[in-house]
Amino acid sequence: MDLDRVKKLRYELHNIPEISENEIKTQELLKKYIKNNSKLKIVEKDGYFYAVHYEGENLKNIAFRADMDALPCENGAYHGCGHDGHSAVLAEFAVDTDGKSFGKNLFFLFQPAEEIGKGAEKCCEMLKKESIAEIYGWHNIPGHKEGNILIHKGSFACASKGLRLIFEGKQCHAAYPETGINPSFVIADIVNKLKDFINAEYKAPVLATIVEIKVGNRNFGISAGTGEISMTIRAQYTEDLQNLQTLLLDYSKSLSDNSRISMTYEVYDEFPATVNSNKLYYGFKDMLTENNIAYEDLAEPLRWSEDFGHYSKYADTLFFGIGDGEDYAALHTSGFEFNDKIIENAINAFNMIAKAHL
Repeated sequence: MDLDRVKKLRYELHNIPEISENEIKTQELLKKYIKNNSKLKIVEKDGYFYAVHYEGENLKNIAFRADMDALPCENGAYHGCGHDGHSAVLAEFAVDTDGKSFGKNLFFLFQPAEEIGKGAEKCCEMLKKESIAEIYGWHNIPGHKEGNILIHKGSFACASKGLRLIFEGKQCHAAYPETGINPSFVIADIVNKLKDFINAEYKAPVLATIVEIKVGNRNFGISAGTGEISMTIRAQYTEDLQNLQTLLLDYSKSLSDNSRISMTYEVYDEFPATVNSNKLYYGFKDMLTENNIAYEDLAEPLRWSEDFGHYSKYADTLFFGIGDGEDYAALHTSGFEFNDKIIENAINAFNMIAKAHL
């Protein structure tokens, strides 16, 4: 492990942020790094790539994944979630395996488009093609002690999606509102009913967060004829998320029909729950204990979402976190930048997993 080398790579990645599905320079830099520092095979796919440490047939195939995309901002893009660090860690871990023996074949997957929930689903083709038995990933997490490993049995991060409900009534003169059909009242009813939907019976707590409401235009002579409400819904379990969506849509459709309003809806940024395999969770926890590595078993899943959950359809999955620091700047804020002090912890965790027999 060359910490100076990998930190330099991380800085270079940080300075070429690219949004989801546009990770062109990022991939070229990562591939160059691996080629210049190892003899690993690189497999290029449409929009992503992976490197391979191959030891032979009839051995278990396991994969390690990093996300590459940056967040959009007014000036283009910036690495406000630490994917530059995740990618640098995986690249250094990959080259560090070259020439060593692990008794298994290792695959290093560099995934695009995590921020919009599309990358992992696309990369599932690699898991099927290479018969991957297990796949591992991690995320830097502010608000927790620097360097501590963070684990959770079952769901590590919530399932989520964006819902946009669109209503079309009938515009009219503001002096004669009774001649039109204003969707404001339907939207208001939905807002007031949200608490009941959240407090319905689920396997675990759910959330619904309103992000935008629009009704008509700022014209004081017109009673609005159109409106919409957008929200993010979250749940620890994908099943609960679907049940919450059904409640919301059924209620909204009933209100709209009774008010003679047309309702349509759109779904955005859909993420499944990131669920840890029991076998890998307990195996990893035992490893941390045996090696006296500081860790925190979280009391509940993290509320944000990760598209890593798609991989559990095809392989056993383990996703964990590493603390950035208790007072570290939050993810997705302008003050955040990946904490280089946890690079060694992350590489060591991956190396420990690669050597183990979970």
